[in-house]
Amino acid sequence: MSTNFYLDKGFTPLAKSVVLSGGGTASVWIPKTGHRVVVTSLFVSSIDTAGTLFFYYDNGNDKIAGYNMAASGSIAPIIGGWESTVSGGRIFVNKTAIQTDGIFINLTGFEIPTSSV
Repeated sequence: MSTNFYLDKGFTPLAKSVVLSGGGTASVWIPKTGHRVVVTSLFVSSIDTAGTLFFYYDNGNDKIAGYNMAASGSIAPIIGGWESTVSGGRIFVNKTAIQTDGIFINLTGFEIPTSSV
């Protein structure tokens, strides 16, 4: 769904920004209790080494997307929307590269009360 769909329903857009260093898995969006996450925009920039990023829903088995990052590169894919089906479920990323100076991840989207769907 597009951003306008959620705006028309009266939901307020939110922005999340995280800086991640090192490899492994980290949460990038933890919604309020009783809410689901809808990510409508993504921007990622890398400071040093190349690597791969994989975004997952909370259960860890549902991969949303994967991106190969060049050293000092950035990505800004047109994603439309990643809508979680799990109430209170987080969005997390797994990074294969050891980033000493960090990967900057900026997400925009909505937190929708589970009771509204």
